[in-house]
Amino acid sequence: MKYIVLLGDGMADHPLDACDGKTAIEAAHTPNMDRIAAMGCCGLFYPIPEGMPPGSDVGNLSVFGYDPRVSFSGRAAIEAVNQGIHLADDEVAFRCNLVTLANGVMQDFTSGHITNEEAAAIIETCNETLANEFPITFHAGVSYRHTGVMKESDRCTVADLVATVCEPPHNITDQEYEQYLPAGPAEALLREMMIASERVLASHPVNEARRAAGKPAATALWPWGQGRALTLTSYQEMFGVTGAVISAVDLVKGIGCCAGLEPLNVPGATGWIDTNYEGKVAAALNALNRHDFVYLHVEAPDEASHQGDVALKIQAIEEFDTRIVAPFLLYLETRPETRLLVAPDHFTLISTKTHAGGAAPFAVCGHGIAPDNTACYGENEASRSGIRVQDGFRLMHHFIREHPLALQGAIE
Repeated sequence: MKYIVLLGDGMADHPLDACDGKTAIEAAHTPNMDRIAAMGCCGLFYPIPEGMPPGSDVGNLSVFGYDPRVSFSGRAAIEAVNQGIHLADDEVAFRCNLVTLANGVMQDFTSGHITNEEAAAIIETCNETLANEFPITFHAGVSYRHTGVMKESDRCTVADLVATVCEPPHNITDQEYEQYLPAGPAEALLREMMIASERVLASHPVNEARRAAGKPAATALWPWGQGRALTLTSYQEMFGVTGAVISAVDLVKGIGCCAGLEPLNVPGATGWIDTNYEGKVAAALNALNRHDFVYLHVEAPDEASHQGDVALKIQAIEEFDTRIVAPFLLYLETRPETRLLVAPDHFTLISTKTHAGGAAPFAVCGHGIAPDNTACYGENEASRSGIRVQDGFRLMHHFIREHPLALQGAIE
């Protein structure tokens, strides 16, 4: 058996006036996801447990089949795994975004989707300057996404660092950020580092060049998502399968690494609308020659939602459908002993430009899954199906370990 998961990050949304009361998925032209739903079944699952933050860290842990209430230890610690960073007992990992702050407002949490090369030069400078002033080492990631490893010091313990409230910058786009600065036992240290980063980045050559080109400058580091090392039961032990994970972002590949899956690096995978879709598909199809399971993640719908851009979100969903989903339907035709699952990891709302919990739609088809009366893929159709997976992490267990017909007509 082959198991294929296609994850459109943040695809789910609420009905939109701009879409005549439809959601972005429902407004988009998605014949391939519709076909999966029609060939199999469509339902709702809850990737974000009640009371937990609705982020891609929690959501993807659920989709992978891990209960976030047990497993979650902080986003940055997961990303660190994929970067080859081993966290010692006296260390805490932080996600450090390169952001654009201006006039007291979070203007852009991506610094204009700064390139990997530009960001790497800035992070190198941060290590040459800030790492001498604060107990932290920076590791360059993808675009605006970077990791800082902070050691316990005479100013802050590990417990202090973990307990400090750090707001995700994508939650406060176009808002005044003062009230969202780190708050708690390590707030003084983290705020001082942020102020120091503004000083270091103000005249950085990369920023000078970006300003000259009319692009947003990376004006500061924004720490958040901190945590300690993550340990997960491997897929081999949990499901008896081997697998691979394909994503542009360290978070998803980090979960895969912790799960014992092979992380695949695809040139041109950007985490944005311009990502290398065909390269991701080729890597996944190649991985299926040696593995049982593939998890292919696309970030673009989430990024478009954070910008509040309805047209761009619809475009991202349509690109996902045409360039990611379609090739795997062709694969399914030649390999009938295959199951195919498509889903988001959470809602990302155009209306608020940030994440939300709730019952998200999934569609599944393939070996052992008899078609029901589902007509298409989307939030409303999934709701009408009567299928509810209350503990979202159990969806993967239904998909792989249990007979998938258990989903059909079942309410958990």
